[in-house]
Amino acid sequence: MSNKTVLSKTLLAATIAMLSACGGSDSNGGGQAPVSKTTVGVITGFGSIYVNGVEYETDDASIDIDGVQSIETQLGIGDVVVLQGSVNPDGLTGTATAVSSVDELEGYVLDMSGLVGGVGSVNIMGQTVTINVDTVFDGDTLATISDLTANDIVEVSGFSDGNGGILATRIETKDAAEDVEIKGLITGLDTEAMKFTIGSLTIDYSSASDLPANLGNDLLVEVKTDSALTGDLNTGFVMIASKVEVEDDGDIEIDGDDGDEIEMQGLVSDVTGSSFTFNGQVVEFDSLDIDDNFNVDSLTDGMLVTIEGSIDAEGNFTVEEIEEDYSTEDEVEGSVVSKTDTTVTILDNETGTELTILVNNNTRMIDEQDDDGLTPLHFFSLADVNVGEFVEVKFYTDEVSGDKIATELERDDGSSSTEAETETETEGEDDSSLTGTPAEI
Repeated sequence: MSNKTVLSKTLLAATIAMLSACGGSDSNGGGQAPVSKTTVGVITGFGSIYVNGVEYETDDASIDIDGVQSIETQLGIGDVVVLQGSVNPDGLTGTATAVSSVDELEGYVLDMSGLVGGVGSVNIMGQTVTINVDTVFDGDTLATISDLTANDIVEVSGFSDGNGGILATRIETKDAAEDVEIKGLITGLDTEAMKFTIGSLTIDYSSASDLPANLGNDLLVEVKTDSALTGDLNTGFVMIASKVEVEDDGDIEIDGDDGDEIEMQGLVSDVTGSSFTFNGQVVEFDSLDIDDNFNVDSLTDGMLVTIEGSIDAEGNFTVEEIEEDYSTEDEVEGSVVSKTDTTVTILDNETGTELTILVNNNTRMIDEQDDDGLTPLHFFSLADVNVGEFVEVKFYTDEVSGDKIATELERDDGSSSTEAETETETEGEDDSSLTGTPAEI
């Protein structure tokens, strides 16, 4: 009998500690009744909510954003959510009872020197935020991620390792700072100086109105401020904390009862020949009981994977399956020449050839069509795409079938090659960095 990896309850980012699900069996379609499950993953579409390849009905679901009761239209593509509900026997549809979203970071961009051509790393509030081609960008005043500059205020959704590293799945610019806040594990605690660090940011908590009684290293906290950062890139930045609050139980953990089924996306890092780290927890290769189709040699730092498992009697999370979450390999833009319920065929502006691409529940569906008084659709699907419209599609090629599968489909204004070229030529590189202090909040 194969061994199964058992991860201790020091696993995943702060939002994962909110998990609480009913028990159930495997959701691959073998049973006839829906299976209760808690899912952690990135929103890829609406019209329901699409998370981890499943379309969840949300008619009776509660929606919570940063602890505040909200509505579904306030969520965005790329947001990481904790979803409680059930999955139907088909494995593709389900029903949500509760959806909760918490951003990882909100505050000032400090350094852009690691971002080239819209990808790379950005220093936001002393945290190293990785941006890749699959990071969704939403800017009120900016057109692309490359337009970001030092002192811009952003909200980041994604997956954190708790130690200052975040893989961004969505970045949204803000006109003003509502809540400048960071989350992470305390390191370098100096009780005499009343300081500690999260990532590379120094936190001065001497003026904090709220402070945990059990302040200590490795405690998971959320820190807020109502004053400007001080310092610079050379000397380091300091955040004067107005509040320091224990995040959940103070651990990067997963909560649940014996038998609870849990599925979650997570960040791979520190890959070696014998192990990798999944959101801060080391996983040994030789103890995995995984699908034969999964190749552990394909794991690379920064990769997203989905892990499925259950809570055992000791409260540990037992990993039973790992699947790769495919990332973008190529992009195409042009006019739609035909479509089916599951495919779209595009006349490639660059080559003049037609390309047929599959669209599924994992495809991020984004509508940006707003010319002539149009309002982009929040509940946007392939059914809304019409022949002749201009789209940009990111995709990968399945190694077995050879099919091109969309990771993202974005509908934009314009349907001609000339218009498309004009729009895409505006993107450039930005390697600006901060040399002074962020503007006052």
